[in-house]
Amino acid sequence: MDVLLVCGAAPTVSHPRTHGFVAALARYGHTVTLVFADRAGTTFDDLSPYCQRVVPVRHRRDLAGVVSSLISDGRFDVAHLDSRAAALLGRPLPIPTVVDATACVSQRLEHATRTDAPLARVRHAARLVSIRRQELRRLKPFHHIILASEDDLLAFRALGLATATGARVYTVPDTLDPERFAPPLHLRDPATVLLDLRDLSRSEARQALHLATRTLTTIWEVRPDVQLTVLGAPARQLRGPLAHDPRVLFVNPVHDSRIYLTTATLALAPLAPTMTTPHRALEALATALPLVACERLAHDVSGRDGEELLVAEGVSALARATLTLLNDAPVRGRLGRAACRLVERRHNWKLAAMALTDVYAAATGSSLAEWRLEVGLNRPLRSPRAE
Repeated sequence: MDVLLVCGAAPTVSHPRTHGFVAALARYGHTVTLVFADRAGTTFDDLSPYCQRVVPVRHRRDLAGVVSSLISDGRFDVAHLDSRAAALLGRPLPIPTVVDATACVSQRLEHATRTDAPLARVRHAARLVSIRRQELRRLKPFHHIILASEDDLLAFRALGLATATGARVYTVPDTLDPERFAPPLHLRDPATVLLDLRDLSRSEARQALHLATRTLTTIWEVRPDVQLTVLGAPARQLRGPLAHDPRVLFVNPVHDSRIYLTTATLALAPLAPTMTTPHRALEALATALPLVACERLAHDVSGRDGEELLVAEGVSALARATLTLLNDAPVRGRLGRAACRLVERRHNWKLAAMALTDVYAAATGSSLAEWRLEVGLNRPLRSPRAE
């Protein structure tokens, strides 16, 4: 198919879902024309070989006009809009249009409302009604919508958004490049914990850093040699007591996360993102980096406690799980290998490309593609065949 892929921002690796889709579509044989709003003149990462044409638009207000001009040529089979582009354009295009909503934010926010501290619950509850209205208003004009997980899809339907919009909603998982995020061939550092905050909002990053600070304080009582690397670190005034600790390295901006993913001993994920999917945790798992995660994040990546990762809630449990991995190299190796297989099984680019192909075909009126999506022929396997 000839796909017009429209983004509300430059599809760099900072927007990994769209970045991965472009590469997956091109590898699968589709022709991709990429259009994106780009106020800063950003150069996107590694996508030129995958695109027939790249059209950066300097001002967001001009995006609709540029897209209309391209469509008037009459050669595109389908348009794919990310959530930002859908909000900017505000309506379907005159060709079959698919919108990537990525996540049901109101459902994720509702979960955070139930599990967070009392003050955070009040803050989230106040936003929840507004978020639900915004999701409905933003997606109501569109008839073909994709989400990143079955949970998001079910939540989308449960909230009545699919009924209200009359939309067809499908699941297309995030995808990772197995070559880009391959496990390292060298030995990892013996005592380095990685905390990746890039998927989190500013308030979530502050909360995760607070949990990590308390966790590392407990760990340092037993293992003072442990180092902490924080990716996507918040502003200096939010770093608290870790700001001047020589054992802590803050990295922001992050130009290439692989440097840190392939050298750390393990990753710590005390909080799941509300506004997006946990793509950074998937990157860690893909590189066979052992992960200690909260229950919600483990569920989001379909990881099983003790099999592909360790689940821990609260400071004491996070510290115990982290110390267990720091002190047991065989367990780290077993979890890392299983984590890598999990990502290969559920987030490979072919799986995403096949699912997108069926969604595009369904949007153009293919009943066979609609049936394939309904029965889930392209859904990822939940466990290895041997199990």
